[in-house]
Amino acid sequence: MDSPTGMQLPDDVAAAARAATGGGAFRHEFAWMSWAGTVWRLEGTTATVYVKRAAHLAGERDRLEWLRGRWPVPELIGLFHGFGDDWLLTRAVRGVPLNDRSIAWDGATMAQRLAEILLELHAVDATGCPFGEPKPGHVLIHGDYCTPNVLVENGRLSALVDVGGARLDDPRVDWAAAVWSLQYNYGPAFARVFLDAYGAPSMSDKEIERLRRSYSRR
Repeated sequence: MDSPTGMQLPDDVAAAARAATGGGAFRHEFAWMSWAGTVWRLEGTTATVYVKRAAHLAGERDRLEWLRGRWPVPELIGLFHGFGDDWLLTRAVRGVPLNDRSIAWDGATMAQRLAEILLELHAVDATGCPFGEPKPGHVLIHGDYCTPNVLVENGRLSALVDVGGARLDDPRVDWAAAVWSLQYNYGPAFARVFLDAYGAPSMSDKEIERLRRSYSRR
C-alpha cells in the first residue's frame, strides 16, 4: 500500500512503521543506497525509524538480535517480506556517521579514531557467536567497517549500522574496509596511521594496497 507519506510500502511494513513512529502519518526521506540495500528514514510524531529494502535481510535480522548488548546496534522492530524483497525495520540510533559533514576531523585523527574504536569492537567477548568460524586469531568483525557504518556522538562511538556481515573472522577483513574508506575520503597517506594505531603487523606499501583491494573486490 501507499503509506501516508506517498512512499510505497508493503501493508505490514507500513502498519509497523506507523505504530513505531506514533500511530499517525510519518514523513520519509531517502537515507542511502549501497550493495547492502536501500534505506529510508521515517519520522513520525514520537519516534524515528529506518527501513531497509534488499533481497535477503534475514542474516542482518539475526545478527542484530545476537549483537544486542554486545555492540551498540539499532533496536530491531521486525523483518517483513513484500514486493519480492525483504524489509528490515529498526529504530533510529544516536549519533552521526563518521562521513557526516559535521565531523571535522582531519585524516590523521579519523584514522586514529577508527583504529581505537575497532580495537574496542574486536576485544568484545564473542563466545558462542553463531556466525563465522571460531578459528585461532579470529575476532568478532563488523564485515563492512567503513565510515558510513560507524556513528559517533561527541566523538565517541554511539552505534554501528549495516551489520549484516558481522561474524567471527580475521580482523584483516575490517582493516581492509577501514583502509579503503580512508583512502576514498582522505587519500592514501593515512592507511599506515590506522594500521599502526591498531597495532597491526608492519606492512609494505604493496601489502597495504593489496589489503585495500581485498575490500574493493567484495
